[in-house]
This record gives sequence, C-alpha cells and structure tokens, in this order.
Amino acid sequence: MRFFLFIALTAPLFAKPPSVEEGRGHWAFQPLSLAKPPAVQNTAWPKNDLDRFILAALEKNGRAPDPESDPATLIRRVTLDLTGLLPTPEEITAFVQNPSSYEALIERLLASPRYGERWGRHWLDLARYADTSGTHNDLDRPHAWKYRDYVIRSFNDDKPYARFVAEQLAGDEIDGANEDTLIATGFGRNGTSNDDNMGKTDDALAQYRADQLDDVISTTSSVFLGLTLGCARCHDHKTDPLLQRDYYSLLAIFNGTEKYGLVPGTQDRNDKRVKIDETAKIHALIETKPQVPPTHIMLRGSALNLGEEVPPAVPALFKPVSFPPPAAKTSLRRKTFAEWITASDNALAWRVIANRVWQHHFGQGLVASPSNFGFTGAKPTHPALLDYLARQLIANGGRFKVLHKRILMSATYRQQRRTSFPTRSEPGLESPGYGLMRMEAEVLRDCILQASGKLNDQMGGPGIKPRLRADLLPASQRNKWPLLKSEGPEQWRRSVYIYQKRQLLMPMLELFDAPTTTDSCAARLESTVPTQALVLMNDDFVEEQAAHLAQRASSVTLDATIKRMFMLTLGQEPSADRLQQSLDFVKAREAASSRDQALTDLAHVLFNSSEFVYIR
Repeated sequence: MRFFLFIALTAPLFAKPPSVEEGRGHWAFQPLSLAKPPAVQNTAWPKNDLDRFILAALEKNGRAPDPESDPATLIRRVTLDLTGLLPTPEEITAFVQNPSSYEALIERLLASPRYGERWGRHWLDLARYADTSGTHNDLDRPHAWKYRDYVIRSFNDDKPYARFVAEQLAGDEIDGANEDTLIATGFGRNGTSNDDNMGKTDDALAQYRADQLDDVISTTSSVFLGLTLGCARCHDHKTDPLLQRDYYSLLAIFNGTEKYGLVPGTQDRNDKRVKIDETAKIHALIETKPQVPPTHIMLRGSALNLGEEVPPAVPALFKPVSFPPPAAKTSLRRKTFAEWITASDNALAWRVIANRVWQHHFGQGLVASPSNFGFTGAKPTHPALLDYLARQLIANGGRFKVLHKRILMSATYRQQRRTSFPTRSEPGLESPGYGLMRMEAEVLRDCILQASGKLNDQMGGPGIKPRLRADLLPASQRNKWPLLKSEGPEQWRRSVYIYQKRQLLMPMLELFDAPTTTDSCAARLESTVPTQALVLMNDDFVEEQAAHLAQRASSVTLDATIKRMFMLTLGQEPSADRLQQSLDFVKAREAASSRDQALTDLAHVLFNSSEFVYIR
C-alpha cells in the first residue's frame, strides 16, 4: 500500500509512459559523471573527499555538520554496523583510551568472519533466501543453506562484485565453474515454488515454468539493475520506458535453464518432463545443453497465448549487446548478460550497488528506493556523490571492503546521530546519518546472546530451529518444527543460521521486521508497535538470557556487577545517578525475592531499554 501511494503521488497512473528515447534522458541511465569533490568553506572538517560532497550541500543551505560522536558511541556503532555484534567492554575501554586507533579498528572488523555473516544477511534479503518452498505445502529445501553459506563466504573473501554477479546468474557457464559456483546459481531458485502441485498437463507445466521464470526475471532486474521489469510481463511498462519485448528478451536469456537438485516430494517419479538429478546435493538453476527453446511474447502473460518470437537482448534503453554462439553444454547467454551488468560503462548497475552499501551504513540510501531507479523511484539526494562512490567501487575492482573503509573513515559517518529523522521540509536532509537506527531483528537476538555470554559462533551448515511456543507449532504442517522445552548452545547460534521456514517465521524476528522472504526485500520496514516491547518483557528467551547476563556480570561488589552489566549491554558505565537508581532497584527487588533474581530483573530492564535496542 505504501508503494502504491508513492507512485500515485509522484506519477500520474494513467499518463502516457515515457518512450525509450525519452527514457534515455533519465538521470539513472546517464553515464557516470566525472564530478570532482567540490570546494568547501570549512576545510578543517572533511576527513576525505566523500565529506566534501556532504559539506558542500550543507553549506549551500546554511547548515553545519553535527559534532563527532564520542569514542564509546562510535565503536559501538561501527562494530554493530560491520559485524552485527557488540564490542566487548575491553575493546571499548581500549578504544576510548586511544581513539586514534579507529582505522585499525575498521580493518580488524572487516577482517572478522562476523563481517560476512552481517553483510551476507543484507544480500540474503535481496535474494529472497529461505529453506522452504512456501505456497501450499512449504516443502523443505534440504540443501538451500549452501547458498546462504556461499554468500557469507563471498563477503568475507571480499569477492569482486563482477564475479559475485556472474556466479549467481551463470555459475555453470563461467570460467572456473565448480560446485561452489553451481551453488551460487541458487539465486535463481530461492523464490517460492509449488513443484508438488503444479499440474501434469503440458499446458499447466508451461504456465508454471513461465511463472517460475518470472520470479527470476523480476528479481534479477530489480536487484542488479534497480528496474521493475517484472511490470512489463503483460504489457509495456506503465511508468518506465520498458517494453513488453524487453521482458521477453530477458526471458530468452534464462529460457534454457532447468532445475538441478531435487527437493524431496516435488516430482512424480514417472514424470519425464523435468530432468532433475536426484543425487545432486545442491539447489541450482543451470543449463545442460546449448540449445534454447524459442522465446515468444506471451500475450497477457499466458504461456498458452504466444505472440512473436524474440531473441535474447538487454532492454532497448541500453546499447545492444552481442550474444556469442553457444558452447558445448550451455548457451552462454547468462554469462554474457552478467558481464554486461558489471561492465565498467554500465552506470546504472554500479549506481545501484553503491547505493546499497551506503544505505546499510546510514539507514537510507542516497536513492531512497534502492531497487527502483526508474521514473517512479526517488531521485538521489547527492547525485554527484553517488557517481563518485560508484566510480570508487569500479576503480577498486568491485571489492566492497575498500568502499566500506572510505565511508566509515569519513567525518560524515562519525557525526552524532539525532534522536529522530529530519522531515522533508528541513534543509538538514542534505546530510545523511542523522537519525538513530534500531537493531535489525537478527542483530537484536544475537546481541542478547552475546551480552549473556551464550552466543555460539559456529559458522555454516544446515539451519537451526530454536524453541517456539507450543501453540505455534500446528502452523508447521510439513517439515514440522521440533517441540523444545529448553534451549542450549545448538540453538544459540547467530540468527542468520536460523532455518527460514516461509510459513512459520521466528515470531521475535518477524515482530522486529525481518522480511517474509516471499519477494526480494530492498529495505526493511522499521515499525514501532507495543508488541515489540511486550515480547522483550515477556519472552522466555529474553528472560533466560537475562539470568545468564546477571550471572556473567557477577563481581565482588554490587556496584561492580552493575557497572559490568551496563558495559556488556550499553557499552558504557552508568552515571552516578543511574548507578544509584540501579542499586535502589536491585535492593528493592531482592527484598521480595533474592539477589540473583533482582540482578536478573535489572538485566531484563537493560535488554528492554532503547539504549540497547537503538544504535546511536
């Protein structure tokens, strides 16, 4: 509904859509500019060229940047940003004593395996990753987790973006293809499916295949190009210069693919129409022969009502691409398409990915609609800066860690954050990073476990199934969730490893706006509802971890215990007033119970505090 209203307010729904020629003048389809960092009056503030773009906009509006964050706040922010975990009290103390070690801190965090777990989660949102099929029976996908682990490894290895894209779209066609690159093509099979209930007639199978490939086309175009090409399946796009022919030209690129790796229960063993290797221990989308079936425009999106034949091509907006002759086992169409996406002169694709990196550092991209760079999408607040970031990414071989460091070292990133976002009428909108950012759902759960000392840092492997309330389990019909009376280290791993069951999301994660995985999620919602506070107050998991935190923080004196508890959760010792409040709270509670229970109650309060849940 929010998306519909955004379109309604920015473009007439029934206006004549722009022509391809008109569309080529749109800002997103222009070559990357060569704009140099602008001159600024306050030459002492910028720490690198990135800051000059921000400061120039501020000075133009008579504004000044905010002061720099204090060291304790900054180390907590950057550690959560890069790893999704809290800094330890010892790390905080060392950094406060030596803030000049900030660059070394960033390099250490980027080298941590926890970085891939955090930033891989961002990509899994885009890739609509899940461990089940969704739809009617929500079948188990026993090897889907290998795609999740592939993504985490790719980020930890700082894999060049061009290679990352090519592996996911054409892992069976690229040089050096192996099992890992075949796993990467799981990108095309992450969407929902209904393979055990798709019908058996030729007509039903043809329509089902068209619907499955629609998910691949829509996701590929939005994730890598910021284009809503899926809207052109039945007719020319209503608001963007994208033709129905463009949609089917992209379909022609993927039309030779087939599923590789059987999901148990999804096929009639006597059905010869779909060739799937039942012994494959991966979940992939590949080609096994060079010939591609002819691709026709489907009138009204129906596979039973075919129009003219179309060849493989990129959208008519762009310079045509020449597709080579097929190889021995594949058409090479997807490999060619992937190379086109990440070519250095494809300004659109590099703007899209640079914007995504900025978005996750500041809470909002320079383009506020990260998967829609079309006519109904948002315009960039700092177009020259966006092009600068894209060029920096290209210059560094598409490796993200260099760009991370440049952004994190900037004075812009180090600014104090305000308690609310500015409204659109405020001139301060030109400076990003003003508002507080709430921990994402997985980060919140992980940080509770980390503070309690119970986080299991084991990486990879099949998804875990933490305890759920017994009354929720009837919703899990296939691959049922186990009934657990208690949890232990096996369930206390990072939330990125939780089994993603489409019909039964983890309630705590869902409540804090984890995506449904039905579609690609470019930007999570950030709701604020009473039930979030209620679950932090009443959930058994939070209560139990509060007890572990109290035990972990136990020290010789009550004062020392409380100070340690604050450091483990909030990253700073309490002020004299807050220490006294905490002492009074504990003494009042232990009069009615015990010292251990009183400290558990205090730990529970800290987990519920806005200072814990929000990133300043």
